[in-house]
Amino acid sequence: MKKYIVWLISALMAVSMTACSNTQKKDTKDQAQITTAAKENETQTEAAKTTSKKEKKNEKKKDKKKTSKKKSQKKKDRKKTKSSTDKKTSAKTTSKKKTTKTKNTKEKTIKTKNTKETTKTTTASKNESTVQTAENQTTEAKQERSCEFLISCKTVLSNKSALQSNYQVPAGGKIYEKKMEFEEGDTVMDVLKRTGVDIDISKGYVAGIDGLYEFDCGKNSGWMYRVNGKFPNYMAGKCKLHDGDKVEWLYTCVRGDL
Repeated sequence: MKKYIVWLISALMAVSMTACSNTQKKDTKDQAQITTAAKENETQTEAAKTTSKKEKKNEKKKDKKKTSKKKSQKKKDRKKTKSSTDKKTSAKTTSKKKTTKTKNTKEKTIKTKNTKETTKTTTASKNESTVQTAENQTTEAKQERSCEFLISCKTVLSNKSALQSNYQVPAGGKIYEKKMEFEEGDTVMDVLKRTGVDIDISKGYVAGIDGLYEFDCGKNSGWMYRVNGKFPNYMAGKCKLHDGDKVEWLYTCVRGDL
């Protein structure tokens, strides 16, 4: 019985000990849970504080950014207003300059037009004058100038006995007779060359016409020319013709027979 009682007591003691140990373990667990909860609360509070601080800082930064943006926007608005005013003023000045330039250009164009018109009128008048002079010259050049032209050896008919050549005197002694046209400045010699009659000229002097030469009918015989009834005292190449002149080439045998 004593052993049984001792065994019960020891069992009770063991149960009580285990119960005490379990309670202690529970208490330690509860305390640990409490401490962990407190730590969690503390960490949460600290995190909340830090987040609130960060939020405040962010808000301050946002406020600063807003203020800076407002300032920059104000500056931009001022610049825009200034630029717009400057543009308006510059546009006004440019418009004034353009108007002045357009006025100047218009005046210049008017002056140039007037000068061009004056030059045109002057050139037109010059051209007209030149055309008129040219027309006058052409009309003068186109004006028909003519002269009566005669080549005769009639004196040989009365002096055939003195004729030393075999020259055949034409009927009436007329070698050539025609109304000849000439241009301004032509001479008696020029027209003589255009008759088509055989001419022998030596140093501007007519030695023979139609095969009849000087000294063929006497020592004083030869060719002479007469214009409007007068015998010029210079060569035929220097005697200029005029419209309506009468030119005669005459063969003389004896002095005074013409």
